Amino acid sequence: MRSLLNRLTKSEFLKNVFTLVSATGIAQAISLAIYPVLTRIYTPEEHGLFALYMSIITITAIISTGKYELAVMIPRKDKDGAGLTLLGIMLSLGFSLFLLLFIFVFRDPLPRWLGNQYIDKWIFFIPLSTFMVGVFQVLSFWMNRRSAYRAIAGANLSQSIFNSAVKLSASKAMSHGGGLMTGAIVGQFVGAVVYTWRIFRNGTGIFRSVSFPDLRKLAREYWFFPRYSMMHKLINNFSSSLPVFVFSAYFGADIVGYFGLGFMLINRPMNLLSTSFSKVYSQRTIERHNNGQLVLADIRKFVIRMAWISAIPFLVILCCAPWLVTIIFGDEWHEAGVYMQIFAPWLFMVFLSAPLSFVADMLSRQRKALAIEVVKFIARIIALGIGVIGKDVYLALMLFSGFSFVIVTYNLYWYMVLARKADQGKDG
Repeated sequence: MRSLLNRLTKSEFLKNVFTLVSATGIAQAISLAIYPVLTRIYTPEEHGLFALYMSIITITAIISTGKYELAVMIPRKDKDGAGLTLLGIMLSLGFSLFLLLFIFVFRDPLPRWLGNQYIDKWIFFIPLSTFMVGVFQVLSFWMNRRSAYRAIAGANLSQSIFNSAVKLSASKAMSHGGGLMTGAIVGQFVGAVVYTWRIFRNGTGIFRSVSFPDLRKLAREYWFFPRYSMMHKLINNFSSSLPVFVFSAYFGADIVGYFGLGFMLINRPMNLLSTSFSKVYSQRTIERHNNGQLVLADIRKFVIRMAWISAIPFLVILCCAPWLVTIIFGDEWHEAGVYMQIFAPWLFMVFLSAPLSFVADMLSRQRKALAIEVVKFIARIIALGIGVIGKDVYLALMLFSGFSFVIVTYNLYWYMVLARKADQGKDG
């Protein structure tokens, strides 16, 4: 036991993970701690409006950067990584301005298309949120490349504190759940500013050394990221958000609110660990692969470790979610606990497989990753379509979760196959 503790305390990997998990864990704890209050001061319909707004931002932010941030960690030269960072930020700015023009032109029909009339007050904030989230994502990968894990943790913590504070304080000042959207926007702004301040504090020389021809060269060299990875992430996030859009149009904003809360209660803690492990683990694995070392055995150990970490929490969700949600958030939210039980198996597999998605990028297998995502998207459309035709939200969720579980399980298997192929011909 003593030798195990010594190995754990001396492990650079675990120290870096702990840096991210501890600070980011505090950030997530703050966000989750206020939800028993938020569910009592905002109605399910208002939470549904917020879920719709955030689903839109999730999709537009993916398009805005072309997913060039996924390439930031791959080049051997830091200058190329800096160039990809600048490229992602510039693309995000350009797309956000285009989005603003689009909203000006289609302002009147947009709320009707989205199935919620109250979104009309917030659609002009969508380009701003898109740009800030794009900047945050790109700079997060740059900080990860530089192993600046304290900066990542600090940005996440600052974002969460301001987000939560505004949501609580603005609840009575704004109608139709406006405090929820305002809190998100303020948090996004603070997170982007913290990263930008860190960049300027450390010096911008490496960024100023990147020329426009360098940017064009990098854009061409890593073109497969917008062509495949962006489409992959776009389809993945849009298909994950399908219930929000479908329920908003066919079942009502209150159902969207239940789904949004239930999904958030699992996804927030899951993302905390999954993203923190992934940031450190992807950097280490890519480096090992570039140095000609074996990676499959290490990946297997990582998956087993993640399974042990998550087994008990997911079992508790399967057994007790409705009861726990009712106690913590109030009787009005019992339905959210039922939804959590339905999609817990799917999210368990996501927890195991998502941190390994970088393997496809590392080995330039984005085309197949995109094909798998298209199959999942089609399956989810069919699942929700059956639920809408049958006017049964439970059937829609069960089919959605079941199809997703099967395809995500195959994804995990495929990552293992890729790792085995990556090891072929290596000496270890």
